[in-house]
Amino acid sequence: MHIWLITVNYGDPAPTASLLESLQACQKNTLTIKMGIADNASQSTNYNKLNKLKTGSDIEIELFPFAINQFYWPAANQVINKMLTIHGSYPDWIMVCNNDITFQDSNFFKNLEKIDLRKYPILGPEIIGEKTRLPLNPFMLEPMSSIKKFYWKIFYVSFSFSRLLLVIKKIRDRLLYNNNQSKNLGPVPVYAVHGAGILFSKYFFEQGGWLDDNFSLYGEELTVAEIAKQVDCPVTFNPELKLIHQEHTSTQKMDKRSIFNKARESHRYVMSKYIDK
Repeated sequence: MHIWLITVNYGDPAPTASLLESLQACQKNTLTIKMGIADNASQSTNYNKLNKLKTGSDIEIELFPFAINQFYWPAANQVINKMLTIHGSYPDWIMVCNNDITFQDSNFFKNLEKIDLRKYPILGPEIIGEKTRLPLNPFMLEPMSSIKKFYWKIFYVSFSFSRLLLVIKKIRDRLLYNNNQSKNLGPVPVYAVHGAGILFSKYFFEQGGWLDDNFSLYGEELTVAEIAKQVDCPVTFNPELKLIHQEHTSTQKMDKRSIFNKARESHRYVMSKYIDK
């Protein structure tokens, strides 16, 4: 089985090094894993540190530097396209993930080998926040309701109001997690999985699937969900595949108001192209 793990580095390469370390600790058996790293406008010292990761690694690393920050999803998609040009065909699985995730279970890929890539072409692993200990998946069980559309509409009214809503949401998520046993779901079909780590089988691309990268921040979950519907590929949450997420390692280096503005642009794009059409 052939796998490409695609991640994006912005600034400090330490999280990428931790991801690689946890990847190397996974049982691989007969797997062939290539790691494609998009480097988003790092300083030369950080780029050199990234380049040194190739030395002594049992994972083949391909490094793609970008002079301008492409952001997460667009950079990851460009790396996929570049690797496709180099290697000529899709691997069995492509995993697109933040560089601040680590593999919680060394059997991650051993479990992945058992999964039918035609029956489950898009997978969301169990992803646990390292600090909050809260699960990030399933991202959305069902398509966006009218109430949820209204919530996001008022969320993006202003930066200050969005901060207030985020505080309320964190409290709500904690209460729901402590009192809701449905968090222990088995492999189930869902509408959307969290963008911190998504697995795409080659069947998704063979069916005409693609990654929409016409936005900068926080649009991947809904675009994947809607494109999956268009090409008749189910999206599945599978808790047998386990990841830990440090959360916002890259975006915490950015100004929060700038992040809000980028996210609002992405939201408007996704809503107009996929949800409200």
